[in-house]
Amino acid sequence: MPLDDNRVTITRAEAEELFFHEAELLDAWKLDEWLGLLTDDAVYHVPPNDLPDSDPRFALFIIADDMVRLKERIIRLKDPNCHAEFPHSRTRRLIGNVRITDATAETATAHANFIVYRHRRHESPRVFSGYYRYKLRRVAGGLKIAERRAVLDAEELGSLGGVSFIL
Repeated sequence: MPLDDNRVTITRAEAEELFFHEAELLDAWKLDEWLGLLTDDAVYHVPPNDLPDSDPRFALFIIADDMVRLKERIIRLKDPNCHAEFPHSRTRRLIGNVRITDATAETATAHANFIVYRHRRHESPRVFSGYYRYKLRRVAGGLKIAERRAVLDAEELGSLGGVSFIL
């Protein structure tokens, strides 16, 4: 949909392409490349199940990372001494029902449902489901992730085990 200044808004197809590429990178454990999909000021949040819309300043989040913490998380996940993820979990992400809920030429809010299958040696497969809420930003002509919130459907997380990988 054109704007008054003839620029085009961020489209669902653009968002889908970004989300599918992101899923491919995460499933392949290409974590440094995944970081390249994020803006310099990006945040990654996994909120508590009972307060999915809360603010990490006022609620205890499962994960509330800014770029500094995300880079540290990636360093840890790639380290062979990271026993929670060595050898790495095998994951498979399915992304669907992508919707743009607000968009301009430079920013967008998007939602997408997800299912992440996690396989680890000597463990039963685990399934994480929920939805992502993204804030996207056009940077130097490309689309990047400024905020990524993974809201889990699970009523309780105990049976799913730790969330040591990137949802």
